Amino acid sequence: MKDEFEALVEKHADTVTRICFMNLENRADAEDAWQNVFLKLFKEKNLWSLPENEMNKWLVTVALNECRDIRKKLFHRSHFDIDELSITYNEDFDKDLIRLVRSLPSKYSQPIILFYFEGYSISEISVILSAKENTVKSRLKRGKELLKGALTNEEF
Repeated sequence: MKDEFEALVEKHADTVTRICFMNLENRADAEDAWQNVFLKLFKEKNLWSLPENEMNKWLVTVALNECRDIRKKLFHRSHFDIDELSITYNEDFDKDLIRLVRSLPSKYSQPIILFYFEGYSISEISVILSAKENTVKSRLKRGKELLKGALTNEEF
């Protein structure tokens, strides 16, 4: 049982880590969210046998919900800027672009992160975010417009 759970964590840790770091303000909160996600998975042994794509969807949904819950708790608490911390970024991702994506309202940043950084399809994102496919498409389009405006030094 322990080996089976460790294999699941090892297989999905990178995805959950990216989701948590991209959605939260500091390393400690991201680590808390990560730990909560896998704690929930550990308690739900019946989920361990899900097909890989279903497991990914479940983990991303839980990670996004954990991040949202932590942000709510942190609303009145001071915290450090993530850019001041020494967080190792994947070399494929540009720090400035990540900073811009994170600065978008979550209804735009979450679909962008899931689509462009995590590689989920529109239909998968609609399931994860509990939104219609057309809503996801609209939010991706609007999010890209906001990013384009920010990249051309226009305010959004």
